[in-house]
Amino acid sequence: MNRMKRIIIFLLVFSAIINQNIAQPVSSNYLTEEYQLTSEFYNKLISGDHPKTSLLTLFLTEMPKGGDLHHHYTGTIYAETYLDWVKEKGWKIDACSLRIVTDGSSNGSCGLLTVDELIKNDILYRKLLTLWSDKDYKNHFHNQPPPDQNFFNTFGYFGTVSNEYMDTGLQILKSRAINENVQYIETMLSSVAVSSKNYPDRDRMIESLRSIKTQQELDGLLEEIDLYYSSDVQFKKNVDDFVANAETVHKGLDDDDFTMRFQTYCVRVFDPLEVYTDLLAGFIASDASELIVGVNIVAPENNTVALQDYTLHMRMFNYLSRRYPKVNRALHAGELTLGMVRPKDLIFHIDEAINIAYAQRIGHGIDIAYEGNSIQLLQQMKDKAAVEINLTSNEFILGVEYNEHPYLIYSRYKVPMVISTDDSGVSRNNLTNEYLLLATRYRPGYIQIKEYVYNSIKYSFLPSNLKRRLTTRLDNRFSEFEKKISMLSKKMN
Repeated sequence: MNRMKRIIIFLLVFSAIINQNIAQPVSSNYLTEEYQLTSEFYNKLISGDHPKTSLLTLFLTEMPKGGDLHHHYTGTIYAETYLDWVKEKGWKIDACSLRIVTDGSSNGSCGLLTVDELIKNDILYRKLLTLWSDKDYKNHFHNQPPPDQNFFNTFGYFGTVSNEYMDTGLQILKSRAINENVQYIETMLSSVAVSSKNYPDRDRMIESLRSIKTQQELDGLLEEIDLYYSSDVQFKKNVDDFVANAETVHKGLDDDDFTMRFQTYCVRVFDPLEVYTDLLAGFIASDASELIVGVNIVAPENNTVALQDYTLHMRMFNYLSRRYPKVNRALHAGELTLGMVRPKDLIFHIDEAINIAYAQRIGHGIDIAYEGNSIQLLQQMKDKAAVEINLTSNEFILGVEYNEHPYLIYSRYKVPMVISTDDSGVSRNNLTNEYLLLATRYRPGYIQIKEYVYNSIKYSFLPSNLKRRLTTRLDNRFSEFEKKISMLSKKMN
């Protein structure tokens, strides 16, 4: 490459970095010949009517991918692994329902199967995989529920065994991440598993929670609930046990190549007292442990209870964010689309997640085009909240893909984005493929791809010192990657 061409390319790249507001500091990686050759190589792969998918897969597998920030532990373990654990426990599978049976009793007429017996029956085994994951949902005709129902139903099948071997499961996820050049995972581990069933005059409190009109009214009720739990020995024990378990299963995960942290969460489809009990426990646990870096809210957003209590849930986050200001908040919000719910439920979910619950990251954010003040909201999001983009999940659950996906909106308004997997065990997917979908559908330049990778560290809930360390590692990994690709590019030319 001659001197004049290098100077021109340097000026073009530097201008692109300035104009696109690249989130990370300008790295020397952007100013090298290796970077230029890598960028040119990538651009050739995405050019034309038919991007070179197999070569892109190779390129993106080798590419450092930073972190995966929208990641569910139970939904990331493969069904086959859960079956290994069922076998190890000595449990069986009901041949009628294909559900796990732990006590040897069956309500069906088909009897019970050991895992080995199930696997020998290829028809039943393949059927189980379609129930415990999204496997083969689209590639042949079969009786099937709606895709969102199929997706969320899977958790009911493997949920019995999902927490039995958590330390082993996390090591599997670490190994898988390292193999595809992912250096950080922020996984939604589990809820704290507390219960409100013994709360005195429970029905009265539920009715009171649902009748409040203002944040101030709610604050008073939540203070009353907090006071009760402050002297509840079992509640405190459950929180302490959760923190201790997080510390136990985390052992051996962090090293020079990999880092993992946890989120906890509440489940939005329960009554409001149960939701708040979960949420309070989550905030307390996160406040107590450096390993539990944030709190989320999960389960189908179009569930009738989730819709009814949505603003109430956001106000609960508001209250707890003031009580526990150091606890981070990532919220599933706007995982809805036209026709899935009534129009009135499309116009405020992301808005309230940011402006009432003070979310620092938004999971999915699909209904942004329908929000009542979407333009103003997008301006706010540039400064207040990154968006977790989950292309496979959005396509399967919501039917939103290609030019219907709000990636195009967030990109145009320069809202910070991170690319994530959601539930890669259920979808039988990985982070490389999420980047592949991004590259082939929207053709972002290499500089933008790299920005999203760096965003996954910048917008993580890690403390500043760890962010700096992981960013430095990312710089070094990109230098190595770009040297490798530049050599390949020269050979191909």
